[in-house]
Amino acid sequence: MMKFGLLYNTDYYQNLHGSASRYYGQILEQTQLAEELGYHAVWFGEHHYSGYSFGSPPVIATAAAARTKRIKLGTGVSLIPLNHPVRLAEEYAMLDVLSEGRLEYGIGRGFLNYSYEVFGIDPEQSHERYREGTDLIVKAWTADGPISFNGKFWKLQDYTFFPKPLQQPHPPIYASGAITPESFVWAGRKGFHLSSGFFVPAADRIRANIGLYRDALRESGFDPSTREISGVYQMYCGESREEARDHGGVYALQYFKFFDSLDRRKMHTSAAYELYQRGVASPFIGKTFDDLDALRVLLIGTPDKLIEHIRWAQEFYGATYLILEVAQGGEPHEYVMRSLERFAKYVMPAFNGNG
Repeated sequence: MMKFGLLYNTDYYQNLHGSASRYYGQILEQTQLAEELGYHAVWFGEHHYSGYSFGSPPVIATAAAARTKRIKLGTGVSLIPLNHPVRLAEEYAMLDVLSEGRLEYGIGRGFLNYSYEVFGIDPEQSHERYREGTDLIVKAWTADGPISFNGKFWKLQDYTFFPKPLQQPHPPIYASGAITPESFVWAGRKGFHLSSGFFVPAADRIRANIGLYRDALRESGFDPSTREISGVYQMYCGESREEARDHGGVYALQYFKFFDSLDRRKMHTSAAYELYQRGVASPFIGKTFDDLDALRVLLIGTPDKLIEHIRWAQEFYGATYLILEVAQGGEPHEYVMRSLERFAKYVMPAFNGNG
């Protein structure tokens, strides 16, 4: 069995998308269609830069909750170091309550140093703040009475948390990891689900890190078979390879160009940028669609091609859950809707009972 969700880490272009209300409206329309088609979840990214993703994922996720009944609502990812953990715990617990228990909470550090500047936070503290903040969120969600917390960055005394999330002991948490082995080990020790970037052209390293994650789960008393291994791909399902390239691949390349330009003035905090922080060229820029397709970092093509690729990801990574980035690079709304329909009709049935 394989789960399929959507992820909106989108780049806004006024000349293509029009007003903000139209832009958000199309994303919500796609979310409604995704529920009708049987997708498992829709996740919303958090960034604070140039119309990239969403400054407040719980706001759009709550709007999506009001328009849907079954589809899970997630974050890809909630940037814990940039926020007060109590605020995050409150907002996402409220989302879980209002959606009747549909939250999937993806967490991470982010990769834009500019965002750390905006909030006046030292990016060198990102790992410590991420882990301490996560501990505080989990404590707030699970404590039976008033809580106290004496951390390096946050301190609380006799704080009573409200509302409790509907899901018990707490909503499922998906910890992100890409290149840094320690991120995978930490996620395993905590017993969290895993979310990785299968679009990063470092497949062997990611697979090795997933092995470390599984080992850490076992060593900490968790059964790996009860934890999801999710991964992110750009997705477009086309009628033919040419149509998929022209209506999906072109926009994936545009998104990678945008992604590469983010915060170029400074080094990134993301582990993925370890691949080229030391002066190595971006692994995306200068690459053609064929180049990236050959690296297996895109999920773009005909239904048969996508089925083959997903089966490979199941075998190679042990993936149980794919998070599909859509609507990126200014891709037109009608292309996104058509791709979602094709994928649900021709690809998803192949994984209803296997894996």
